[in-house]
Amino acid sequence: MVGIEQNPEIINRIANSEGVKEFLRPDGEPMDFTPITEVPITQTGVVALSNGNDAVGLFEITCEGIWQGHIAFARTCRGKRAIETGREMLDWMFEHSAEVIWGAVPRWNKPTIWFARAIGMRPTGNGDQDTEILEIKRVH
Repeated sequence: MVGIEQNPEIINRIANSEGVKEFLRPDGEPMDFTPITEVPITQTGVVALSNGNDAVGLFEITCEGIWQGHIAFARTCRGKRAIETGREMLDWMFEHSAEVIWGAVPRWNKPTIWFARAIGMRPTGNGDQDTEILEIKRVH
């Protein structure tokens, strides 16, 4: 079950794990997401969700009702389980005021583009030669 994640250890463990870190931080330096768990969402504009174990989603508000999403998984959460967890995260966001969730993915990152499409996101046509922009809209 997906919910708000307030434990920075879970977020940091997944974000700094092999297979994730190199996409988030190509220089290999460790990341620390502790500050987003210590400050209210109303101040950071960031919602951290997780399944409490091996999946984390960070959603940053870009304007009212529109959020940019970043979803990452430890190696123990792949395939069908990752797709189901990703959809749960989107559902949670839609139940809590999101109207549109979008993401920017480097075109060379085919597995992430495949994942985004598998959870229901579609290309917007607004990308450039290096970046695919995908989005999903809340169904009323």
